[in-house]
Amino acid sequence: MKKSDKITKVKKGWAVDTRSIGGGREIVGSRDEALDVRDQAFADHQNGEYIPRTKNPRVCDVAEGFINYVRAKRDATEDKTRTHRRNLQFIFDNVSGLRQRKVMDVTVAYIETEIIPAIFVQAHSTGLNRFNTLRQLLKYAVKNNWARTNPCRDVDLPKPEIEHDGPPRISQQDIEAIIANAGEFALRIKFAAKTGVRAGEQAACGWDDLDLDGGVYHVTQARKRTGGLGSVKTKAGVRSIQLEHRLVQDLKEWKLAQPLKQRSRGLVFPTSTGNVADPSNWRKRGLHPACVAAGIEPIRWHDLRHFYASALLFGSHKLTDAQITQFLGHTSIDFTRKIYAHWMKDPRRDKTVRDEIDSVFGF
Repeated sequence: MKKSDKITKVKKGWAVDTRSIGGGREIVGSRDEALDVRDQAFADHQNGEYIPRTKNPRVCDVAEGFINYVRAKRDATEDKTRTHRRNLQFIFDNVSGLRQRKVMDVTVAYIETEIIPAIFVQAHSTGLNRFNTLRQLLKYAVKNNWARTNPCRDVDLPKPEIEHDGPPRISQQDIEAIIANAGEFALRIKFAAKTGVRAGEQAACGWDDLDLDGGVYHVTQARKRTGGLGSVKTKAGVRSIQLEHRLVQDLKEWKLAQPLKQRSRGLVFPTSTGNVADPSNWRKRGLHPACVAAGIEPIRWHDLRHFYASALLFGSHKLTDAQITQFLGHTSIDFTRKIYAHWMKDPRRDKTVRDEIDSVFGF
């Protein structure tokens, strides 16, 4: 049968018939589109790369098989499977029509115009993590001959924004104003700003971890993405943090006032029923409304950790970089310097160092 016999006008548009090469009958909107589909099909067939469009699976169907494939791999872990599943759910929820789209229609152009803007909406590393799931999904499709090549290889990814000034500096006045407008979330915010712990560490903080008489918080565990408790992020994350005396007093008062129904698991900042809290709720229900009420641009919960670091770097000329690194739970001084290098170049600290050197050399 000649190529010219492969397209016909039908009521709903134009029909493309590729059954002679193992395909099927497909309806498209215009004659030009029908010609393109037909010519591409025959060219791919001639090159041994033909994938019947009518038999090509939907992305959602491939995703289901992909998750099972990941789970069955030799190096599979529950965390890895859960991460891919969560990433796919986010992509499907934020890219309209992707679920029902044919795998072969997920092209470089489609990824760059539709998918990339939807997945790079938070931290750049989070976007890369989601893109990696998409890349592996399409690699799985290629393995099963549902796509000729993996389009992710040719996608131009957005570059991370360079923050010349580093993490945002938040003044003590801003923090005080936020706390004053935070209501029931005030102590949670104050604790984060005065300890610099990560949100997951704070959610896992138990009364047994606090030595209120000695004024020390022993960080030993953190909330996992699944909602349970587990080990901290790194070995350096297991640490002891000195507590500011006014914070100790606030914690003592809270320990006495904490409702009985919140005490079942011995957590300092649990949910109303005593379970491990989700810190994202602290941000949405507490921190952001407090910022708005205080007339301050909303900040992230993690910015409270940056405030703590800046307070130590600016407020103390006696603490060493090594001590600050230990309090923050970083793995190395170099990492702390990389994150907060712009603050460590503070002229006031440099002058103090010079004064110390002057006192050492008496000639």
